[in-house]
Amino acid sequence: MPEMFKKIFLFVAILISVSTGFSQNGSDTLTVSETPDCETVAYNSANLIMYFYAIGDFDSIGITLNTWQQSCGLSEPVVRTRILFSILTGTFSEQIYDSTMLDYILNYMVRMDTTNYPDMYNDYADYFGFVPIRGEYDFFTQTVADKLLTYTFYHPLELLFSEFYANVLNDPFKELQLVADYDSTDLYRYYYQEVNKYNNKPDFHFAAVAGIWMPQGNAALLGNHPILGIQGGIRHNKMMYDLTLALKFVHSKNEYYYMKDGIIDSTDYFLGGYIGLDLERVLLKLKRSEFSVLAGVGFDGFENMSINTEDDNPDNDEGHSVNSLNTNFGIGYRYYLKNNLYLALQGKYNILNYNNQGGTNMAGDCITISFLVGGFEYQNKAYRLKELRYVE
Repeated sequence: MPEMFKKIFLFVAILISVSTGFSQNGSDTLTVSETPDCETVAYNSANLIMYFYAIGDFDSIGITLNTWQQSCGLSEPVVRTRILFSILTGTFSEQIYDSTMLDYILNYMVRMDTTNYPDMYNDYADYFGFVPIRGEYDFFTQTVADKLLTYTFYHPLELLFSEFYANVLNDPFKELQLVADYDSTDLYRYYYQEVNKYNNKPDFHFAAVAGIWMPQGNAALLGNHPILGIQGGIRHNKMMYDLTLALKFVHSKNEYYYMKDGIIDSTDYFLGGYIGLDLERVLLKLKRSEFSVLAGVGFDGFENMSINTEDDNPDNDEGHSVNSLNTNFGIGYRYYLKNNLYLALQGKYNILNYNNQGGTNMAGDCITISFLVGGFEYQNKAYRLKELRYVE
């Protein structure tokens, strides 16, 4: 049959089958539909492709695929069929697809992984290209892919796609990450473009902090104090940027002198705080563990006097504080639990210069040991990277 007549014949055949209103209801029965739809187009196109394959008419398969795509748009079954028959005919090229191929691969993986496929198809027929899951057409393309596995391949992706659609290879994304043969392919480039797109989005970070504050030098007379605080910020790649708010409390170990309004007095009262910007850089990651270096700068101080004037106006209350710039650095360890939650231990050396003018000399730095319970949140990012089976 001349090529032009063949195209006209196939186009008219599919249009007539659509216009008569046949639609699929189950894998082996036909019912009359009031209006033509893409389920009808897919059903008739799939049957024509299987027929033309049986008689070896590959040109007609190409025409049928074009008509199917023109009628209902690109879908996973159409892309799958184009790839398999391009390999079969020795015409494979990555121009068949673009970056949306990642989603078509995921689509097929869902198709093969689901155990309740009749219900899944009924609920998401459009997503599956109106081709029933585990139906006749899926077994047909698997048979074609099985045959291709006996071929000699000249492009690394020919083997990957043949194994994938033969259901021999369950996770092609893992292959892209581990096998160097794919590094120069467009599919590899599309994959890491998508991974990097989501990897480069920041995570929101939150944590509760508990620990101990241990002053050194002259400040040691204050004694050790417990710390409670909160931390929040963002993580971008291996860096974290957090705002930390913390309190330290309990009376000092020893009384000390301070001067207010020219009068020197002694006290053991102590209520301190810290507000600062803390940075963290991950140096090493091993499975669920991370080791990092820490640095920060903030405002540190404590009250050594708090007098309530015993009226309803807090503005009349009197206080006196000793303050200092806090520059700190240290190391941290984080262990990940499930769902991006973690436990962490941090040790820091804090450089301080408390200015207790007229009172006890409190020159001295401090060491803080902190235990953190926290987590990271960026739902779309985590879901997409998990969907892509990305492993850092």
